[in-house]
Amino acid sequence: MACNHANPPALAPYHAPRVSDRQRERLPMPMPAPDRIRTVAVVGHSHDGKTTLCEALLHTAGATARMGATDQGTSILDHEPEEQRRSMSIGAALAHLDWDGCRVNLIDVPGFQDFAGELVAALTAADAAVLVVGAGGGVPVGAELAWEMVAGRHLPALIVVNKMDKENAAYESTVDALRDAFDRKPVAVAVPIGSAGDFSGYVDLVNDSAHQFEAGGRARDIDLPEAMRTEVERAHGALVDAAAETDDALIEKYLGGTDLTDDEVRGALHTAALRGSLVPIVCAAAADERGAALVLDAIVRYLPGPSEQVHRGVDAKGQEVEIACDPAGPLVAHVFKTVVDSFGKVSYFKVLRGTMRADTHPYDVQQDVEERFAQLARPMGKGLVNATEVGAGDIGAVTKLAHARTGDALCVRGQVVTLPPLDIPAASYRAAIRARSKGDEDKIMSSLARLAEEDPAFSMDRDPLTGEVLVHGLGDVHLDVALERIKRKFGVDAVLMPPRIAYRETVSSTARVAHKYKKQSGGAGLYGDCTIELEPMPRGGGFVWEDKIFGGSIPHQFRPSVEKGVRQTMEQGAVSGNPIVDVKVRLVDGSTHSVDGKDIAFQIAGSMAMREAVQKANPVLLEPIMDVHVVVPERFMGDIMGLLNGKRGRVAGMNPLGDGRAEVTAQVPQAEMHSFPTELRALTQGRGRYTMAPARYEEVPAHVAQDIIAAHSKEHATASA
Repeated sequence: MACNHANPPALAPYHAPRVSDRQRERLPMPMPAPDRIRTVAVVGHSHDGKTTLCEALLHTAGATARMGATDQGTSILDHEPEEQRRSMSIGAALAHLDWDGCRVNLIDVPGFQDFAGELVAALTAADAAVLVVGAGGGVPVGAELAWEMVAGRHLPALIVVNKMDKENAAYESTVDALRDAFDRKPVAVAVPIGSAGDFSGYVDLVNDSAHQFEAGGRARDIDLPEAMRTEVERAHGALVDAAAETDDALIEKYLGGTDLTDDEVRGALHTAALRGSLVPIVCAAAADERGAALVLDAIVRYLPGPSEQVHRGVDAKGQEVEIACDPAGPLVAHVFKTVVDSFGKVSYFKVLRGTMRADTHPYDVQQDVEERFAQLARPMGKGLVNATEVGAGDIGAVTKLAHARTGDALCVRGQVVTLPPLDIPAASYRAAIRARSKGDEDKIMSSLARLAEEDPAFSMDRDPLTGEVLVHGLGDVHLDVALERIKRKFGVDAVLMPPRIAYRETVSSTARVAHKYKKQSGGAGLYGDCTIELEPMPRGGGFVWEDKIFGGSIPHQFRPSVEKGVRQTMEQGAVSGNPIVDVKVRLVDGSTHSVDGKDIAFQIAGSMAMREAVQKANPVLLEPIMDVHVVVPERFMGDIMGLLNGKRGRVAGMNPLGDGRAEVTAQVPQAEMHSFPTELRALTQGRGRYTMAPARYEEVPAHVAQDIIAAHSKEHATASA
């Protein structure tokens, strides 16, 4: 049966025959028409039951032989070892089912903020979102943040109030909180019969029909409980009012005293969901599949298919083009997720136009190469179901693409379309990484690079100032998981550390030092003698070398040797192991030996003279200062200012943004910022955001500099022992 979005039919609960996983592999997988596809990203706060709901939907629809459980390690979606150890989703997982003549693709998205990159990729592939909210009476921060991204991408949405079987379940309070929190108008299309231990069914408000749950996600028709009649009439009236307000013809009919038909209400809800003016709400207790059929019916009835969405790209001429969801058109597919391990790569894609077939050789626009793949499939948790073709609007997977990366467009050569890049959140946390054993040092860079292919929110580079390998991500948990993955997938055992701060040494006064280096060991010896003067330069003045020797006290060929030695000390530092900057050095005198005067001797003399001169010229340390911008709810302003002040920061400004949030700008030493992301999250319950960028170098306070110098001396002594 086709899904007619303009006038959706009254759908009876559909119960597909149950099949075993092995039987499923042998079933034909016909390519559905675009109007029979629903691709939804299941989003929300961590531990509100997103994965459990997906497992319930799959089992209720007969897509799996048993319902997986995250706490028992049997989920087909949370299948990675890192997920099972933490009992939470880390990567977006995909599966599909068939319900009432429609293909439903589920993308189960992590709710923890460190994995927001997965949310962005999932929303790029989805035609709508299913927001899962626990029935505790409020809207948790993870739901708020997910909703911000859903609303920012103008995606239609359905809200599922889950965990109605819990003791604190409060459906009406939760719906009220959703109305207060979100700009779109949430409207209940079902109300629960009972709650907590008495959650036994639901009332479909469109047709005022009552249903009692049975085993396996099923529900049977029952008479409307008399005690609920007043509540249902009120809720039904609110639903019809909301539906009528979406269309001038309907509101005219409704105000004229004519009741709207059930199909008119459903059609209005579907259209309003597509426009983003209404968000349908249903109820469920996913742990035992109660409400699963209701959720599936709502997905099919109220959420749009891919043919109702508009995708845009840029053609070879640089012109913006609309990409029609036409299975017969030239291929345009978008790679939105990549999984890499030591055996190869799986690339997950959405076909925006055309059809991907098993013999297709797609052209990768970004990599400028024609690709070949080993297997075409549809994703089913950690497994893949073989497919001969994947059509417009549908989700597929291919193995062993040699070049494609997440975000790439796969097209027909000669008919290329470039797609907008993924809007991955900027990294907010960084750490230094090193291999635990020297044998892994050569492998660590290649392993990190392969991990970056899999996770666009993860990156790595080498700090040009400190030489350390740095990894960047969205939080400490994100990087901890990255560490576990490179060990499991590539056999590289590594450790994370706070990054070294790129301190700099300079001087605040002048000094004159003479240093003579002599070494005699039986034959020809070494002799080098130089006198230098050192003085400070303005900040940013760099290094200036002057040869002020008059006469031949040091032969011309050895004067560059002295400069080379001075530069060696400048690179190594004289007091803290950090480079020396912003100084002028004059070579003013010295002596040589006709036999023992050597290049290396003058290098050593210059290096030692420079070290002594710095130590005499009142050395100071410089530290990088960062421009920091923090955006938080206004109620956290005082706490954030206190946190920044405690980090030797200087608050430069506070600016209300007019939406209940405020921006704080400050300048803070980089050395104080390593723990800031974690502290900001704890202080604001995850509602804070920040960015930082280098501003300049400033002198380190004396008491802080003493600790840095002492730590360096201790480290140097240990290394020399």
